[in-house]
Amino acid sequence: MTTPYDHKALEAKWQDRWEKQRAAEVDLRHAERKLYMLMMFPYPSGDRLHVGHGRNYILGDALYRYLRMQGRKALNPMGWDAFGLPAENAAIQRGVHPKLWTAGNIKVMKEQFRRWGILYDWSKEIASYTPEYYRWNQWLFLRMLEGGIAYKKAAPVNWCPSCRTVLANEQVVDGACERCGTAVVQKNLSQWFFRITDFADRLLSGLDGLSGWPEKVKVMQRNWIGRSEGAEIDFPVEGASEKITVFTTRPDTVHGATFLVLAPEHPLAAQLIARLPVPAAARAAMTLFLASAVGRPSSGPEFTATPSSVKATPAGAGPPPAGATTGTIGRPNACAKAKSRSSCAGTAMIEPVP
Repeated sequence: MTTPYDHKALEAKWQDRWEKQRAAEVDLRHAERKLYMLMMFPYPSGDRLHVGHGRNYILGDALYRYLRMQGRKALNPMGWDAFGLPAENAAIQRGVHPKLWTAGNIKVMKEQFRRWGILYDWSKEIASYTPEYYRWNQWLFLRMLEGGIAYKKAAPVNWCPSCRTVLANEQVVDGACERCGTAVVQKNLSQWFFRITDFADRLLSGLDGLSGWPEKVKVMQRNWIGRSEGAEIDFPVEGASEKITVFTTRPDTVHGATFLVLAPEHPLAAQLIARLPVPAAARAAMTLFLASAVGRPSSGPEFTATPSSVKATPAGAGPPPAGATTGTIGRPNACAKAKSRSSCAGTAMIEPVP
C-alpha cells in the first residue's frame, strides 16, 4: 500500500532540521566564492505577509538554493524596514505602542518565513526601528551634513491629511491615498535633500562598468539620473529687481524666444500675478491648478494667455511682441543640471495668467 504524503509533517521535519543546523548561516571570515544576496526587507506595519510577499521571497529562495548547489557561499540575510509613519499610524489606529505593534508583527512574519521553508541567515537580522540600527543612519547623515551633501529647502509634496504623511507618486491612486482613500493635496514642506546631482558624472560612468545588468535597466538608471548639458540664462523682469533663470540645452535658439512660462509652484509666480490687471482671477486659476497638481504630467493642461503687463526684457533687447500666446504650464526645469551659465539679449513675455 502506498504511504500517504503528509506534507505538513514532512515540511515541519526539514524546517526543524534546517533551523537546528543553522543551515543558512555563513561565516564570511573563512568563506571562499562569497556572494552577497539581499532581498527587499518587508514593512512590518501590516500584521501578515501576503501572497505578493510570497512571490518575491520564494523566487529569491529558489535562487539562493541554486547558488548553494553550485558551491557558492551565499550570504542571504533578512531584516525589517520598520521605521516610519506607516507603522506609527497603524499602531495609533489600534491603540497600541508602535514598538509593541511592530515587534509583534515581526514575530508573526518571521514564523511565516519559517513555514514557507525559506532559508535566511537570521544571525545577521536587523530591524530599522531599533536604536542599535538607526544610530548609524544618524551618523551617516551628520557626515553628509558636514560635507555639504545634505541641505534643507521647501518643496511641494503629496500629502495625505488622514495619514498625516508624505506619499510617493506611486502611492497616489486617482488622486487619493492608496492606504485610506483620502484625497491627496499638494503641500509645501521644509525638508532635507541630498546633492546627488553632484555625483551625476560618476553615477553615469559607473553604469558602464556594471556587467550582467540588462541594458533596459541601465537606460532607466540613466534617465533617472537625468544629466543634461546646457546653460542657465538670466532674464531680468522689467521694472523689478527679480530675475528668472532658465536652463536650456539650446541657448543658440534663445533669440527666437517670445515668452516664458512659470509653473504655479515657482516662488515668483504669486509675486508676478499680483501685478496683473486682474490678479484675483489669475490667483484663482493658479490655486485650482495647484490643487490638481497631484499626478500632473509634465505637459499639463493648456491655458489661453493674454498679453501681460509683466515683462522680462534683457537690456539692449527690443520690446516684447504683441498679441496673445497659448502656453503650456509645466514644472520648472532643474537648473542644477546646467554645465555653464551665461547672459543673453532676447525678448520674453511672462504669462502667469489663466
